[in-house]
Amino acid sequence: MDLTRREFLGYTAGAASLTGLATTPKPAAGGPPGPLTQQGRPWYTVYSDPNTYDSESMRGYWSALPDEWRIRPDPRTRLALLIAPYCMSLFPDMVDDLKWALYEEGTTVLMETGAGFAGPGTFREHQHWLRERLDVHIAGRVDLWADLWASSTSARIPYIEFTWPRRTRIRDFSRVVVPADQPGEIIARAGDVPVAFRRKVGKGTLIYLGSPVGPALWAGDVEARRWLYAVALAA
Repeated sequence: MDLTRREFLGYTAGAASLTGLATTPKPAAGGPPGPLTQQGRPWYTVYSDPNTYDSESMRGYWSALPDEWRIRPDPRTRLALLIAPYCMSLFPDMVDDLKWALYEEGTTVLMETGAGFAGPGTFREHQHWLRERLDVHIAGRVDLWADLWASSTSARIPYIEFTWPRRTRIRDFSRVVVPADQPGEIIARAGDVPVAFRRKVGKGTLIYLGSPVGPALWAGDVEARRWLYAVALAA
């Protein structure tokens, strides 16, 4: 029987609040020490539709990045980083804002899939939405945990190996959604399976995660937090 990520992780903590403007930031837990300046530019916001607003991924990103870097969503605010956690789709106006941020403002957009445990029909809708609205192509899903359920002796806990913006290993908690061949640089793999990529879009950069990092952030995974901190520094 498949476990949901909520059941598997058993998270109990409450969601963080979305407040604050970018001022002098403090380092996130697990991140490098010292202040970070962005020439007065607001740092990041988090976009979601109501169906995923209270997901572990959303809470994970909220908890990992300091409140001082966070701003409220504004369709024309210059952002360094826009995060769409555990995303299945976004409302059309959100997609327009996301594209504006990419093409016109040079924002780094981090889009994390929520389709690992979706049903076949919902997965196809997600696949179609990504292709038509963002020109992102995904091939299918791989259950990295299948061997663990079948054998407790020979299988190993699956990790995602990231090569950008820093080399690190983050535990996977779900099926991974595999990107298809398309323009961009593969930045993470599970063994030989590509899991994440990045590419230039207009003035900005689109990062697509086929394995959610948010749950690891919510669980306090130090390597996940360091990886996200490095993404923020690179934005």
